Amino acid sequence: MVWPMKKQLFLSLLGAFAIEPALAATFSLPDSGSVIGETKKVIMKKGETLFVLAQRYDIGIQEMIRANPKIKFGSRYSKNIEVTIPSQYVLPSGERQGIVLNLAENRIYYFHPDSKEVSTYPVGVGKQGWSTPQGTTQIMGKEKHPAWRPPPSIRREAARGGRILPVVVPPGPRNPLGRYAMRLGISGILIHGTPLQHTIGLRCSHGCIRMFTKNLQELFEKVDVGTPVRIIHEIHESKK
Repeated sequence: MVWPMKKQLFLSLLGAFAIEPALAATFSLPDSGSVIGETKKVIMKKGETLFVLAQRYDIGIQEMIRANPKIKFGSRYSKNIEVTIPSQYVLPSGERQGIVLNLAENRIYYFHPDSKEVSTYPVGVGKQGWSTPQGTTQIMGKEKHPAWRPPPSIRREAARGGRILPVVVPPGPRNPLGRYAMRLGISGILIHGTPLQHTIGLRCSHGCIRMFTKNLQELFEKVDVGTPVRIIHEIHESKK
């Protein structure tokens, strides 16, 4: 949850260009097969960045970079450019219920309980050495404007880097949990927001699951305590 100062500054500067909120991608469940959505081409207008489009079309950072290898992620171009939006997805195998997080995609799938629909959202997950654990659990609690209490492991890591973390970080713009948090039944693991929106779609956290603010607000309002959560690592043939 804690980034080096130079990286924080870089991401904050890029974030100044993100003027549109993320929009959830919701699809009807297919009658057969597991493919939803479709890849499309759009125009990145003069002065926009890939991050603006990532938020607009609900795409993770890594997904967007891989789909557009010739376009520099943080650059604003002086002309309109055609951009690929990788908005075709393969539903995870297994029961289509509750929340399924596929770590291989950095993507959550939420299966609506009262309709044959699924919403999908990009997420940031655990970085190397702090992997998000796989398994089956559930939403144990929900909190708006959460305070962050850094666990001893993160406090020790920060101290090794010369930084002393407070015992409690109150709600506000500097809180690493953002505006919403949902606690899982796996110790220390939350689905939460982040002030560093540019980390969505990356392996960047200390094991928690980060979401775009708008996406998390939407999911927070939809799910109930007790909603099942399944965390998997499933690589699809088309995405190897």
